[in-house]
Amino acid sequence: MEDLSRVLDEGLLKDLECPVCMEYMVAPIKLCTNGHNICSKCRGIVERCPTCRAKFSEIRNVALENIVRRLKYPCLNRQSGCLELFSIENISEHRAVCVYGKIICPFKLVLNCSWNGFKSDLKEHAKAAHQQNFFEKSKLNSFLFLDRVMLFLSCFGELFVYYKRIVDGTLFCAVQLIGTSSEASKYKSEFTLRAANGIEQISKTFLVQGYSEDFETSFNSGRCLRLDKVTVRNFVKENNLNLTVTLYRV
Repeated sequence: MEDLSRVLDEGLLKDLECPVCMEYMVAPIKLCTNGHNICSKCRGIVERCPTCRAKFSEIRNVALENIVRRLKYPCLNRQSGCLELFSIENISEHRAVCVYGKIICPFKLVLNCSWNGFKSDLKEHAKAAHQQNFFEKSKLNSFLFLDRVMLFLSCFGELFVYYKRIVDGTLFCAVQLIGTSSEASKYKSEFTLRAANGIEQISKTFLVQGYSEDFETSFNSGRCLRLDKVTVRNFVKENNLNLTVTLYRV
């Protein structure tokens, strides 16, 4: 009975693959006039049904969309050993940090690092290739008022990435966990900015973000330290900015 159930699930999953990109389809799922499915992303780039060459209709396959929401999906790295199942909303985030799959080094963003390997090997790569930017502690001080500063923080048995940007005088700082959003929500980052007079300071705390969310998204969403150039100017002296970043368990 269990074998039969597995065969049926495999057959259903195959039917849920888009015929163009071969990814699992998510709502809205569109139909051609003969009833074949296509994902909304590919519907925007092809003119006719790839299965039968018919025109597309404006009708959605609502019944299949409901099945998609209820089904559990295997990780694409299952052939490599990942046996976990996920809802369609969570599978993409898991894929970004799956220990059986490969991820890119965060330093591709600032140094065009070409490393592409397993999550479990990222810490050793960081220590070897980015030694000056790697710290085994939960607290660091950042003094230079420079754009595009990235650092690794290894603490609590996890690996974090700190990224600072200065865009048109506005300061952005965020911390990511090399892990999922649910794992990242167990940690918070505290940013403390101190003035040269030793009296004035600004302190803000945010939840750490997961690795699947890029830094630009964090910066634009407001889930990070963001200070306008007028405020920042009051804390900069001789191109120095006394900023402390501390990580805590929630």
